[in-house]
Amino acid sequence: MSWPVVRLGDVVDFIGGSQPPKEEFLYEERNGYIRMLQIRDYKSDANKTYIPLKLARRFCTKDDIMIGRYGPPVFQILRGMEGAYNVALMKAEPTNKVDKNYLYHFLKQDSLFRLIDGLTQRTAGQSGVDMDALKSYPMILPDLSEQKRIAVILDKADAIRRKRQQAIKLADDFLRSVFLEMFGDPVTNPKGWEVKSLKNLASKIGSGSTPRGGKEAYISEGISLIRSLNIHDDEFLHKNLAFITDKQAKELSNVTIEKNDVLLNITGASVCRCSLVDNSVLPARVNQHVCVIRPKDMEPEYLLHMLISTSYKQQLLRIAQSAGATREALTKDQVENLKIPVPPQDLQRKFSTIKGGVKAMLAKAQYSNEIPLFESLSQKAFSGMI
Repeated sequence: MSWPVVRLGDVVDFIGGSQPPKEEFLYEERNGYIRMLQIRDYKSDANKTYIPLKLARRFCTKDDIMIGRYGPPVFQILRGMEGAYNVALMKAEPTNKVDKNYLYHFLKQDSLFRLIDGLTQRTAGQSGVDMDALKSYPMILPDLSEQKRIAVILDKADAIRRKRQQAIKLADDFLRSVFLEMFGDPVTNPKGWEVKSLKNLASKIGSGSTPRGGKEAYISEGISLIRSLNIHDDEFLHKNLAFITDKQAKELSNVTIEKNDVLLNITGASVCRCSLVDNSVLPARVNQHVCVIRPKDMEPEYLLHMLISTSYKQQLLRIAQSAGATREALTKDQVENLKIPVPPQDLQRKFSTIKGGVKAMLAKAQYSNEIPLFESLSQKAFSGMI
C-alpha cells in the first residue's frame, strides 16, 4: 500500500521548555508550586524540583511525548509525567493528522535515533538535537484509523518487552543478593577472605586500540571489534558491534579475546561497566576503551559480580575520578592493583552454577534478543508492511 510521506516538522510542533532562575527552586511540594520536570526525572524521583506556578511557562501531561534535547544519550523519547518542563526537554505536539501513540513509536525508531545521534552538535559541553534534521525527517502518514491500528500492535509488543525486562531485573537483584550472602561485601570483606592484587589473579590485563581510519575502517562482517557501548553491567550488547579485517585484527593480536574473558570499560561516560564476553562473537578484539581481564584460578562469574557489586562499583568510580581529569578513566596500573577478596574456588563455582540456572530460566526472555524483534515490527510498521 502506498501511503503519503510528509516532513516530520510539517505535522509535528516541537516546543522547547523554560525555567526560572535556580533561586526560585524548591525541593519539596508547596501550595502555589508545580513540579519542574528534567530528563533525569523520568528515571528517578530522587531529585524532585518545584517552581512557582506563576513562573511556569511550558506544561506537559502524562500522555504528552517529551524529547530529551541533550545527552548523553541525546534524543531520549519520554512520556508518563506531568508538570512544567525545563529547557533540556521539548514536547512533540502532533497536528490533528497524527495519532499521538503512532507518533510516539515513530520517534522511537532506531533509524531515527542513529541519525540524530550522529548529527549531535556540541554546545556548552552538551550534545544537542539537530532540529533541522529532525524536522526534515520523512514520515509515512497513513490515515488516522491505520495509524491507530499500527500503534496498538506496537504497544502490545512494547508491553511484552517491558515485562521481560522486569523479569530480568528481578533475576539480577536475586543474583546480587546471593552474591552478598555467599561472599559478603567485597570492600569491607566481613568474611575475612584472603585479598590479592588483580595482577596476581589474571593471566592477561590490557586494552586495545581503534584501527587507523576509525569508523570508516570498519567492515560489514569479519573479526569482531568490541567497544565500550557493547559492555553493560552483566550484559553484552550485540547492537552496533563493529567488525574489522584480518589484517587489522593482526595489528591488535595483543588483545585477542578468549572465551569467558571479563571486559571492563576504562574510559568515558560508561567507565566501570563490566560484563563477560559473549563467546558467540569470537574471534574478537577490543578497542582502547575496553580492558580485557583473563582470570586464572578464579571463576570469571565471581570476578564479574564482584566488580559490579554496588560497593565495589562505587570504589571503582572514585578511583576513575581521582586523577582530577575532565574525563573519567582507569589506568592499566590502577586495574592491575585492584584488591580482590579470594574466596575458596568451590564456593565461586557454586555461585557460577546458581547463576547458570537463573540464566537458563531467562534464556527466552533475554532483552538483547527482544530488541531485534521489536525493531523489526517497528520497521515493518513504518514501511507499510503490517
